[in-house]
This record gives sequence, C-alpha cells and structure tokens, in this order.
Amino acid sequence: MKHSQVIASCGMTAALSVALMLLGSALGLGLYISPMLCGLCLMPIGDKFGMKYQWTLWAAVSIVCFLLVPSAEQNLMYLTLFGLYPNLLPCFSRLPKPLQWPCKLLYFNLVVVAVEALIILALAPEAMTTALALLMLAMGNAIFIMYDFILPGWELLFRKLFGRLRR
Repeated sequence: MKHSQVIASCGMTAALSVALMLLGSALGLGLYISPMLCGLCLMPIGDKFGMKYQWTLWAAVSIVCFLLVPSAEQNLMYLTLFGLYPNLLPCFSRLPKPLQWPCKLLYFNLVVVAVEALIILALAPEAMTTALALLMLAMGNAIFIMYDFILPGWELLFRKLFGRLRR
C-alpha cells in the first residue's frame, strides 16, 4: 500500500475519533462511551498498518482532543485508559495466563482512581461521596471487562469485513 494511502487512512480515523469525542462531550453521556469507541477505532489501524501508526494515531487524537473537546475527564479517559489500552493489549497478552486479568484490572483501577482523584480534587472536592465513588468504580470494572471482551471480536470483524472488500 502506498504511504499516502496509509496517511489518509490514519487521518480519516483521527477525524472520526475526534468527531466521536466531540459528539460524546456535546451529548453529555460520553465520559466512557466515546473514549471506548475511539479506542476501537485504533484497532484496525494497528492491525492493518502496524503498531507505529497506531501509537502515532493515539498521540495525534489525544493532542487534538485536548485542544477541541471541553471535557477534561473525557480527554483523560481517552489519553490514559481507553485510547492507550488497545496499544498495550499485546503487552498484556504476553503475560502468563493467570496474571493477565489481575494486571489488566490493576491497570484499569489505578488509572481510573488517579484520573477521578485528579478531577475531583481539581474541580469539585465535595462532589462525590465514598460510597458513590466505590459504586462507580465497581460499575467501571464491569464495563472494562466487557470492553476487553469486545476488542478481539472487533479485530475479527474488521479482518472479515476488509477481507471481503479486497476480493
């Protein structure tokens, strides 16, 4: 494939990701959903063109989102968790099977606690009670587990779709 086609594909994916982040921010329900969808957009680029382009796309989308998307929490979720996780997935899969899930959940919980603590301390110290924070963390863990199960299926779907389109 020509280099210009690779760059064009990455540019279109970046535009789609930024549009999803803006749409999630505008609708007010995109704190977790739009960063997850943007992370799913990264997977085909890494699969088709290589991890170098996937890392570059993640960095470019992160920078543009910090400039355009008004929700700091949503941007941090993409930057540190849902946009970064598809890039780190091959590292997690190299671990022994019994360590994969504990390490994935540890990564998720550390990132979410750090981001939420930063947001709560910086913006609204009295906004959340401990019980509500623990409930949100438990629900976040459930959503993260579902997201982790979706990623391999998304890759398989992408391969089947583009395998048919090439023929």
